[in-house]
Amino acid sequence: MNDVATKKPKLVRWIIGLPVGLFAVLMLISQIFFSLSPDKEAQWIDRETIRMCWKEREKGPKENTPPQFIDGQCEKLEFEFKTRWDRNP
Repeated sequence: MNDVATKKPKLVRWIIGLPVGLFAVLMLISQIFFSLSPDKEAQWIDRETIRMCWKEREKGPKENTPPQFIDGQCEKLEFEFKTRWDRNP
């Protein structure tokens, strides 16, 4: 009876600890890959800028604020991305 009581907490620790540990290892690996390629961050920033540009053009600027992006700027940003990174955003 004493053996059964000691095995149960170990099983609970494994059930909880294994997914948490696996998640931590995956996060560490992704951070290492992201930091090894500094271009990935620059590409991400450029993609988000293009996405925000199209979103603002679609919805229009907020009331009483000037537009952040002018006409034709989204197309220009996409063209610059394609020429800089040789791929579509």
